[in-house]
Amino acid sequence: MPFAGYQDFQDCVKRNAEKDDPSAYCGTIQRAVEKINRDWPKNTQAFRIVKVDEERRLVFGWASVAIRKDGTNIVDSQGDMIDPEELETAAYSFVLKLGDANEMHEPEPVGRTVESLVITPQKLEKMGLPPDSLPQGWWVGFYVSSDEAWSRVKKGDLRAFSIEGIAEREPA
Repeated sequence: MPFAGYQDFQDCVKRNAEKDDPSAYCGTIQRAVEKINRDWPKNTQAFRIVKVDEERRLVFGWASVAIRKDGTNIVDSQGDMIDPEELETAAYSFVLKLGDANEMHEPEPVGRTVESLVITPQKLEKMGLPPDSLPQGWWVGFYVSSDEAWSRVKKGDLRAFSIEGIAEREPA
């Protein structure tokens, strides 16, 4: 059964043969992904659209969270963890180079970024807030220009954010 970008457990072991104990390494990843899948959508609540402004066709929420307020790392549904600094770099790049919102990672834009804030302990401190008052992550807001996508947001068919990108997996 596929998990974390691998075809199955044996594929994971084969592709991680350089590890001290590839089976243990893959077992840890597989258990983490299985736990995420068992807890779905509980683990994804933080990434749901949490505010909708119907009059202005705006949606807001966490695009991604790297570290919870309590300091624990988030493992996503693909079994990946995003380094906060990498998330910050990716967020800035997205806003500077594109800023388009799409639906289900399709190329056609359905909206535009209107708000983007990457939360770091340093920024919270500068705002006069305790460094652990919010998770370390990326908060976004989008204007939804597509009538079809907006209808799906209002019906609840589109209710979460998903970041996309290309990365190289590294052992945690």
